[in-house]
Amino acid sequence: MSKLIVGLDIGTSSVKAGLFDLKGREVAISRANYGIYSPHPEWTEQDPNEWWEGAKKVLTEIMEGIDPASVAGVGLSGQCPGHVLVDESDNAIGKAIIWRDRRAKKEAKWLAENISGAQAVEWIGTSIGEDPAMPPARLLWIRDNLPVDWDKARVILQPKDYIGLKLTGEAKTDIHSAYSLVNPDTGKYEEDYFVLLGLSTNQMPDALSLTEPLGVVSKSAGEKTGLPFGIPVIVGTIDAWCENLAGGVTQAGGAVDVSGTSEMISMYSEAEYPGGPVFLARLGDDLRFLCGPTQAGGDTLRWLSDGFLQQSSTHSRFNQLQSLAEEVSAGSDGVIFLPYLYGERAPIWDPNARAGFLGLAGAHDLRHCVRAVYEGVGYAIRNVLEICERINAKEAEYLTICGGGSQSRFWNQIKADIIQRPVKPVEIKESACLGAAILASVGVGIFPKIQEACSHMLRFKETIEPNILNAAVYEDLFQKYLDIYPGLKPVFSTKEVRDQ
Repeated sequence: MSKLIVGLDIGTSSVKAGLFDLKGREVAISRANYGIYSPHPEWTEQDPNEWWEGAKKVLTEIMEGIDPASVAGVGLSGQCPGHVLVDESDNAIGKAIIWRDRRAKKEAKWLAENISGAQAVEWIGTSIGEDPAMPPARLLWIRDNLPVDWDKARVILQPKDYIGLKLTGEAKTDIHSAYSLVNPDTGKYEEDYFVLLGLSTNQMPDALSLTEPLGVVSKSAGEKTGLPFGIPVIVGTIDAWCENLAGGVTQAGGAVDVSGTSEMISMYSEAEYPGGPVFLARLGDDLRFLCGPTQAGGDTLRWLSDGFLQQSSTHSRFNQLQSLAEEVSAGSDGVIFLPYLYGERAPIWDPNARAGFLGLAGAHDLRHCVRAVYEGVGYAIRNVLEICERINAKEAEYLTICGGGSQSRFWNQIKADIIQRPVKPVEIKESACLGAAILASVGVGIFPKIQEACSHMLRFKETIEPNILNAAVYEDLFQKYLDIYPGLKPVFSTKEVRDQ
């Protein structure tokens, strides 16, 4: 009987479950949406109970009509960093703070001032930087501002690991999701580091390799999800890492754009790089890639549709945006959008940066602004890609696009034109689920290594070639795009902007 693998992804806007065969073909897929809560500016939270209710729903749906004996295992994927405080009864304490949250600015500043680059590399394998989304900054904020909840917490988990706990009864994570907390070489938490932070390693979950089993599906979880009792649950890793796997980041020669709520641009690498505008990530013991996550990608379209197309149904808004953008030529007649709606991560790492349209004149209208948003994300992608290429001393021959954004041929063409390379969209829309399934296929012993699993399970659509006629206009506007942030940085640094 042909074996099937489940990939379960706890994403930012929804939980997705996919069932795949060993050639990466989709057998079943299901999605359940949930809310995002922002009780204060720059706060972003979710309810872990909504993740679990959604997970039960989607797993039940993909298992309908499936022979349980054909399912070999489950792989996990999830947004990161997110933090769930878990009590002695294995229940979440309050809401979880997720990756987009920027409240821990004071704590991030303290980290940057008190932990040297050399110390950080020794303890956690990379520099920390002044990023309020970094896990140590987040944990310091929770400890100091939610002391009652902090004292109740027996363990602090990532979103996917909370669902893993519900499936198996085991509270563990993987070394990649525990980044900036765990030593990636040893998989251990350094006591000296935690003493300096004033935190206890006792509240940290054990950190496993991404293809190790977290546990097995419990009888109770099997009854609630339809999953076979006793099958292995592989711990998996960060959703963007799983999507990079599904996009072919293990293959030298290309680069990957994980196109979702935000963008992550990655490139296979054998270079030694301590970190800076981008960072060096690992996949297991022997695979490495340079990557740079932005703070907003597809979410710029959500913002645009919510703000300017409120009278239209949610389903039709994105089609309307594309129709508006198609009425304007490449370059938006000189309008440039800076996509820093929530500050920016790579390559500038500035939580105070803000979005804006530049070059607007009386002749411009909504159509120009809409197309400029699509293009602004494209410029951000090219910016990170070129930094990765300089570090690698090698240009990418093509760009693979995965995630929800890979389904838009219009946007894929804009990206191809801006970077002037071929673009290869993946076949599977829910690529994080496929990446989690790839890891599970290795974890349960079907394939011996990640690269071999990828060679069997990756699937791509027709390649999109760049339009050479748009090269000159995009080259000119991209160079202007690069000049905008340095010019506005003094404005972003003012107290009025910082306190927004």
